[in-house]
Amino acid sequence: MELKTILLGQRPARVWTGGTGEAIVLLHGGWAGAEAYWSTVTDDLERTHFVVAPELPLVHSREGLPSFGACAAWLAELLTALGIERATLVGNSLGATVAWCFAGQYPERSAGLVLVNGYRPPVYSKMLRWLAGRTPIRALARGNLQRLHYGPEVLPLAFHDRAKIPAEVARTLENFTAADADRVLDFLLSGEEAVPPPKGSVLLIFGEADRSPVLDKNGARKMRLSLEQSKLVTIPDAGHLPQVERPAEFLRALRGYLKH
Repeated sequence: MELKTILLGQRPARVWTGGTGEAIVLLHGGWAGAEAYWSTVTDDLERTHFVVAPELPLVHSREGLPSFGACAAWLAELLTALGIERATLVGNSLGATVAWCFAGQYPERSAGLVLVNGYRPPVYSKMLRWLAGRTPIRALARGNLQRLHYGPEVLPLAFHDRAKIPAEVARTLENFTAADADRVLDFLLSGEEAVPPPKGSVLLIFGEADRSPVLDKNGARKMRLSLEQSKLVTIPDAGHLPQVERPAEFLRALRGYLKH
């Protein structure tokens, strides 16, 4: 994989690319960048696909975009700059939510959708957004976010094998600040309208050992039932990043989907 920088308007975009064939886009989550999330599987995927793994302008960057929908629009612009009309989208955690938004906003450009320990965009009421934005409840929301989702105590819940935790993920969670939490809250509470469900088939891949308070197995099963054309594959002894802990099993599930 080669890292290149492309100028999108006045904003530089960094993206890893490699291989040839139909395009597959790998979208990382909010704990680290593309390499930490996908380096275990890109060599294999490059044998059959043109692999695109952008560094998403997510919330842990001061230059991050304000919402999932804005990230999806940014991704559409990036794919256009790369000459890609359609692609299969594979997203992990927050990257899965961006992938869902892209598939809903640009269905003609989505050749397939794979959600890895991730979920559809959350929709919060105007009252909740006001409370978490302008009252003392924000401090409580910030503290819960740091403790339950972006603190080092999440690591043993999110990974089955702690020896396989990417170093960049550990650093991010160790150094996550209150200012970072405020950016995440603003991102989550942006007030976007609900995104329509994706058209076509959807694969849900879930690491069974994921105990982080994001999406449990029951939530994954409910999401599968809510989608007309979907399949759920669970991977034992893997947590929130199953492609990192069990790359062979992950690739088996993904390649089974890509053959259809």
